[in-house]
Amino acid sequence: MKKWSGLILLLLLLSTKFISAQTKTNVADTIVNAKLLHFTYGYALPFGDLADRFGSNHLMGASLFFKMKDNYLLGFEGNLIFGGNIKEDTIIDGLLTSQGFLIGVNGLAESAYLYERGYTLFVKFGKLIPAFGSNPNSGINFNVGAGFMQHKIKIQDPDKVLPYVTGEYAKGYDRLTNGFALTQYIGYQNLDKRKRINFNAGIEFNEAFTQNRRDWNTDQMKKDDAKRFDMLIGLKFSWILPFYGKGESRIYTH
Repeated sequence: MKKWSGLILLLLLLSTKFISAQTKTNVADTIVNAKLLHFTYGYALPFGDLADRFGSNHLMGASLFFKMKDNYLLGFEGNLIFGGNIKEDTIIDGLLTSQGFLIGVNGLAESAYLYERGYTLFVKFGKLIPAFGSNPNSGINFNVGAGFMQHKIKIQDPDKVLPYVTGEYAKGYDRLTNGFALTQYIGYQNLDKRKRINFNAGIEFNEAFTQNRRDWNTDQMKKDDAKRFDMLIGLKFSWILPFYGKGESRIYTH
């Protein structure tokens, strides 16, 4: 908890430092051009084929959005996916002893741990619609995008004594899967007129058309070339560091 508190405090200090000197930009009553650096955390649930392999997961990442004339948005985003709820958890069952252990190179009974690991990369385009009377740079944020999703099952061997399920051998078990992905997001963006509290919070939908990229699944003794539809629906929160354009690029509103 202390680690996260320190990170949040650091972001607050950086936000204040970077924008306090930009006194020429009037966020309170002006639509401004800006570069918006997002630091993101998300919690998502899987659907489609992804729900057969994993449970809920977490996302952490960053994005850079360009807020342009008339509040249009163009951005680039990357997120890491991680979790510990593996439903397809029988991948190494054929290697277990009758007591449920693996035998390490040290001759002792050992355990391996399974985790979800992956990432998404997107190019996004959207629109900010001022709402709730805050200021013309805050309101409903809607964006869509296209990109790439990848996920796999990570086999962790804490004691480094199970070489037959790690390294190159892990490729026969890890179900490395990726493919083209789409994304849609709707939420609320706040750019504080006092230039201190800047955030984005909402719900995101990701759909990916994926396929196993390994040549062979060792535990199944076959190649898996089935087409998959993987979906994530989750809540996302972003802390924003805004970098505002010069005063002459402003568009004044009535």
